[in-house]
Amino acid sequence: MAPNFIQEQLSLAYVRAVVFRSGLRLSRPDVDDHGIDGTIVDPDRRGVNRVDFQLKSTASYGTTDTAVGYDLRVQNYNQLIIEDDVPRILILFIMPEDDGQWLLQDEEELCLRKCAYWVSLMGMLRSLNSSTQRVSVPLANIFDQNGLRRIFDQLI
Repeated sequence: MAPNFIQEQLSLAYVRAVVFRSGLRLSRPDVDDHGIDGTIVDPDRRGVNRVDFQLKSTASYGTTDTAVGYDLRVQNYNQLIIEDDVPRILILFIMPEDDGQWLLQDEEELCLRKCAYWVSLMGMLRSLNSSTQRVSVPLANIFDQNGLRRIFDQLI
């Protein structure tokens, strides 16, 4: 199986685990033609109760003290900057370089390594680059249960 496909599926498993553990719902479109990989829904919220997301995973990344740098395809970037009634975020799942460390398990635990982070690019300027746009994903924006609460509180 292709490593990119495995990365994609493991990153989706991570997002699903966090979303469902938080008591929220996740849906995925039948066709990905608008750069949206899924929607997180808070059924207890009134009004706008959802956030669309695009999910990326990588084992090759650069970090500073405060952020992860990621080269996003321009088409994907320009889809994420659109201001819409339903907020959009990028979720970036960081994986170890050694694919033997991506998923570890024994009789006591199943460990999906490393971590996912999120960023909202809404309102950013349209990229005129030809292929990729470097985005900065804050290390403070961990995609976990607390992070999901922050996403809904800040963006909706």
